[in-house]
Amino acid sequence: MDKSAFLDELRLEVGLVSEYANSQNEFFNGIIQVFGKYIKQGFSTGLYKSHERFFKLIASVGDEAYNLIELFGEGPLSISAIRGRISTIEFENTIRLLAPFYEGHHLIGIMVFSLPKIGYEVTEEDLIFVHEVCRHIELNQSHYSN
Repeated sequence: MDKSAFLDELRLEVGLVSEYANSQNEFFNGIIQVFGKYIKQGFSTGLYKSHERFFKLIASVGDEAYNLIELFGEGPLSISAIRGRISTIEFENTIRLLAPFYEGHHLIGIMVFSLPKIGYEVTEEDLIFVHEVCRHIELNQSHYSN
């Protein structure tokens, strides 16, 4: 399956999560689990929810170990939140995409994607896909009370 077809399949499955989720946490976890069904070695994704003074990891899948909590102002999640758009951070062996999502101007959380530097090229198609996933979250997360 080529990359475009694969991303289309992921779009479809992410979109279906809102059909069966009964809570915001179930919605967030369901989205991450979609990625978990297809994730390959060297890749990972996670979803952080913002709280009053910190970001808390809600769910993650893959090889990368994400911090459970990141205090505001003390890491890359805060930089991404301030920028208000997808940010890219390069590490020794990985590239990390940080994608904030909002309700109006209120930050709800940030999705994190870790991709290997070798063997994978981040393209405009990837960035569009990540933006679409975040937009889906923005449009649907408010349907849940928690």
